[in-house]
Amino acid sequence: MSMEKAAPVTSQDQGLQYPLAGREAVNSNILIVHHAIERIGMGKYQWQLLTTCGFGFLIDQMLFVSISILAPTTAKEFGPAHSTLLSAPLYVGLLMGAIAYGALADKVGRRLIWQISIYGVSIVNIFSASATSWTAMNVWMALSGLFGGGNLAIDLAVLSEALPQKWMFLLTGLACVWGLGSAITGLIVVAFCCPNGATPETCSRSENMGWRYLQIILGGLCLVMSLIRSFVIGMKESPKWLVTKGRIEEAMAAINSISKKNGSDYVMDIDQFSAIPAQSTQKTHWRQDLATLRSFIVSAEKLRLLICLVLLWIFVGIAYPTYTLFLSYYLEAHGADLGDGSNYQTYRDWAVSAVVGILGPALSAWMGRPYPVSGVSMVPDDHRGIIYAYTPIVFSTEHRGTACGLLLSCGRAASLSAPFIATYGKVDSPVPLFVSCGLYVAIGVAGLLLPLEPSAADFSINDEL
Repeated sequence: MSMEKAAPVTSQDQGLQYPLAGREAVNSNILIVHHAIERIGMGKYQWQLLTTCGFGFLIDQMLFVSISILAPTTAKEFGPAHSTLLSAPLYVGLLMGAIAYGALADKVGRRLIWQISIYGVSIVNIFSASATSWTAMNVWMALSGLFGGGNLAIDLAVLSEALPQKWMFLLTGLACVWGLGSAITGLIVVAFCCPNGATPETCSRSENMGWRYLQIILGGLCLVMSLIRSFVIGMKESPKWLVTKGRIEEAMAAINSISKKNGSDYVMDIDQFSAIPAQSTQKTHWRQDLATLRSFIVSAEKLRLLICLVLLWIFVGIAYPTYTLFLSYYLEAHGADLGDGSNYQTYRDWAVSAVVGILGPALSAWMGRPYPVSGVSMVPDDHRGIIYAYTPIVFSTEHRGTACGLLLSCGRAASLSAPFIATYGKVDSPVPLFVSCGLYVAIGVAGLLLPLEPSAADFSINDEL
């Protein structure tokens, strides 16, 4: 298909990436793909993709909360001065990974970057079980965060671009898996770690294998999920992303492949697409890509959206890791008040609190997105699921990965405060938990200011922001 020539007039609102006519053609093609997905409907491909994304959520949560279990259990064996600082290199890695993978997902594609991320996480976590010193543990945690930093953001971008509009609630409901991931993490460790009060002199490697089993299982699950998505499902590149790059034939092939897998008789023809001027598909400089972020603040509503999302990610970045990091220490210190104070008591209570959190995201999926952030924000997995699901759908396809990565990095940067709070505060005090709860209230206030729920009627919001 030949592409028409266009005058080199640029749209200032969208940076310098597209000529004005090209911008309109790209928006038109994204809408055509959107309608094609609506015509095909929810089917086998989306359910399989949803299942593997569920595994992604499970792995991400196990990676995120495992640090609060790894720190006290590995400290018994290695005897560091400040065990709570083990999460610092993880969050630094997550911060760098979120920025890098988010931008690369928009540059070179969702599928390739997701594969690099998830295969990297699986290999690093399996090998981290071989750590024989505290320094080695810190290095492995940093690498794990670096590879895992973009996994969840890419999962959400891929899934949001493949689901029909009326099934978007599954993005929030998928966070139910987080509670399961937390519970599994605690139950793996409970029977294979040194007792409370153990020291490097009394805690040998053979008696403290629980955290090693956890890392091997975490890496193994990542590897299995990667192989299933790559070779069983045959994950396709996002057709919406493909049309933003002018790769019309590939987008058409991806749509037809999804339609065939779903058993639909819908067939897309290349003549349905609008011609894109040649200048629109030329590669741009990184500074030009960053200039497109100006479009996020060209109106009061967009500025309000951006401010609210930045605040939400920062509040979540501080509140959630502070809560999870302190919880195991608090339960260990006060378990004797409620039971015998053993490892079984500590991690049984951990697992129970995690299982209860499974119900929150399910309720959020039924209610919608902005209002549950406000009304049910005291349920950690609930509000995290809403924010994670809300973020990708309010940014344009060509900048979705970058936007999600930058916002996620705001949360990761804020999370760096948690290990220092834990190190220089009293880990057995309830004060950090109360501070975390106060931040959940702040999340609720910020949630009240979010724009209303995007719907099928205003799909164009995705390509205006």
